[in-house]
Amino acid sequence: AASASQGGASVNVRGGAGGAAAAKATGAEASDIEAEYAMLSQQLQPGSAPPPATLSAPAAQVVSPSQHGAPTFSLADDGDDDALEAESEDMHFASELRQPQIPPPLEHFTAEDLGLRQALQEFYLQYNPDNLVNLNTIVGKYAGRNVSHLWASLALKYDLPAREAIESLSRSTYGAAAYEYDNEDQGIHLEEALKELSGADAGKVSRTELLQRAIRRGASDGSDGLLRMLCFRGIPDESALRPQIWKALLGYLPMARHSEWGALQGEKRALYASYKQEMLSVSEDHQVEVQDAGAKTVELKELLQEIKNDVDRTRREFEFFRRPATRGALLALLFVYARLNPGVRYVQGMNEIGAVLLWVMSVDPECAEADAFWCFSELLVEIKEGFMQALDHTGEGVHGLVAGVTNLLRMYDPELARHLQRCDLPPVVFLVRWCTVLFAQDATLPDLVRLWDSFIGDPRRFQFVIHICLALIMSRRDDLMRTDKQFELAEVLQAAPREADFEVVLRKASAICAFERRAQTPPFPPKPKPQVVEDFSEWAENAARVAQEAALKASVTADNISRRLEETIAPAVVEKVGQAGDIVAVAASEAAQKAQVWLEETAPARKEVLDQASRHLSSLWTSVRATGAAAASRGERLAEEYKESGAAEAAAARLSGFSGTASSFWARTTAAAAAFAAEPSTPPGAARTPPAPASAPAAVPAAAAAGGSQARFAQQQPVPEAPQFVAPVAAAVAGPAAGPAASPKAAGVSQVPMLITADAIPEDEV
Repeated sequence: AASASQGGASVNVRGGAGGAAAAKATGAEASDIEAEYAMLSQQLQPGSAPPPATLSAPAAQVVSPSQHGAPTFSLADDGDDDALEAESEDMHFASELRQPQIPPPLEHFTAEDLGLRQALQEFYLQYNPDNLVNLNTIVGKYAGRNVSHLWASLALKYDLPAREAIESLSRSTYGAAAYEYDNEDQGIHLEEALKELSGADAGKVSRTELLQRAIRRGASDGSDGLLRMLCFRGIPDESALRPQIWKALLGYLPMARHSEWGALQGEKRALYASYKQEMLSVSEDHQVEVQDAGAKTVELKELLQEIKNDVDRTRREFEFFRRPATRGALLALLFVYARLNPGVRYVQGMNEIGAVLLWVMSVDPECAEADAFWCFSELLVEIKEGFMQALDHTGEGVHGLVAGVTNLLRMYDPELARHLQRCDLPPVVFLVRWCTVLFAQDATLPDLVRLWDSFIGDPRRFQFVIHICLALIMSRRDDLMRTDKQFELAEVLQAAPREADFEVVLRKASAICAFERRAQTPPFPPKPKPQVVEDFSEWAENAARVAQEAALKASVTADNISRRLEETIAPAVVEKVGQAGDIVAVAASEAAQKAQVWLEETAPARKEVLDQASRHLSSLWTSVRATGAAAASRGERLAEEYKESGAAEAAAARLSGFSGTASSFWARTTAAAAAFAAEPSTPPGAARTPPAPASAPAAVPAAAAAGGSQARFAQQQPVPEAPQFVAPVAAAVAGPAAGPAASPKAAGVSQVPMLITADAIPEDEV
């Protein structure tokens, strides 16, 4: 026991065995310190070699003087100056390691100032100790409403996760700062009014007294701003002011009509009693029955039973809700509301909301039911969207709130958001219920009324529920990140409202609210670059997977279409195309020869007719070309539709119908040709005889220009006697296959004449 070894160090005891026993517990610790000092002194010496992995500390001596109390430690001395010099250097280095000097707080600092100062002190000790000397200056500059700007700037400067900024702000939020108002001028006005309301003894005025003063001030100026601000921060349970304040802020008893509160309250209570008497009958044992309503009686009984089933399950853990009178009152007010509001009617969950209001209003048992009914009606005016099925798939109401929570979670805790997404458990299922009934089904009743103080006092009317939801999810972050099993994650979220410390949740929600409703300069929280890359990577993965599936499906569809075309459609189309090509080629050749003769014989009359036809048909040809372009575009869209939708059957049906369309086109073309053939030989003013329709091939698709060698089929089809029409048209359709004589220029025609207007051929047939 007289010596201990630590890293090669030895402890020599002076003063006998008793001193050794006294120093046994501290010898090893002393040698640890000395070993560290020896290592540091070697590092500080110029030109010294790096210390070995294991160092031997100089010997330490335990001094146990009889007159100086507890034993002390000193570095051993071997008779030269080396040890003293090393000790001096060690002391200098140790002074550099000491905590920087922190100035004392200023005398006028409030408790909230001291809270901010403490949070900043912990922050700078970790991230920038040199700035500790500026603590008081920073507190003085950012105290109050600006504290959210401070933490946003610090988080951006030091690259802190947003959740850490929330934690820091939650510990240093100022209760007298109107951070819930996004209008800075309005917030500053309320802060000044609250300071004036508090008077010189601001630190000594109770919250109950402040609320009473705010009610009196609102009664005088008709404003509920101060009352709303104080309600947002919570109403003391012992004050018995909650029913009155809720009535005022919900609109049952408007502050602007404070002088009429008594009359308004009496009138509305009597009105509810008349509604109830008209619709329901209540026995002495509080059994509620529907009054006879003729043909609607059965339907109303079913409605009453539906509500009763839910009421019997409401808050059974509280003795208050097990009373027959309480259940009867809750059943009656819900039924009367459903009858008076057929557009909303009754939806499960309304019973939980009504129960909270009935419990708060029960301070006046005789009028609690009527007061709860009117508060319920006013509240549902603002949150009824969550109970309306027609708005389930819109961005309105509760679904807008849920989307807001999801977006904020991705911003403030992207890691947790991605974890829940990968586990395929988005919190939407729980968020819908939390937001729809304002936690009335999930939180304990004492926590719930405190939450509702903030919901009802929120100047943005129940938007604060978004921040509560986010704070609640983030409060269970460790439990959620610990598992990737859906069932366990669901259990954590389901139990969160009942197991959470809502004072902590409220502080974090207030911090989120302050960040969100501040003037976003600088914007916070920013979207981190790794998240952008990861989000894009996840999107790319999903897109690639979808594209791969679509490609596989398209491949199968293309095979089916190709096979069907080869088996059924293609042979017939190819045959018809060849036949039509032969017809056009033969007709073009013969008509070109006849056109030359005709031009020579009809020279005098030809010029006038052709000039007139050229002017008239030039515009028609432009229309036909435009119609053809539209048809080509439509064909491309149709092809894309086939490729994407895989509608092989529809493709086959449409393709098989093209032959009939082409036949119709040919018939109209030959009829127009006959009409034009008769025109030059008819004297001006003479009646014109309608031409007989020419026969047509079975099908002439647009691909007829491809030509063919089936002369046999061409000989079976009569060619119309219309050289002046057929020659240029055939030349335009057949192209080089018809030879030089078929060219419109060779025929002496400047424009290809055509009597087929755009209106004559429907677009779907083109």
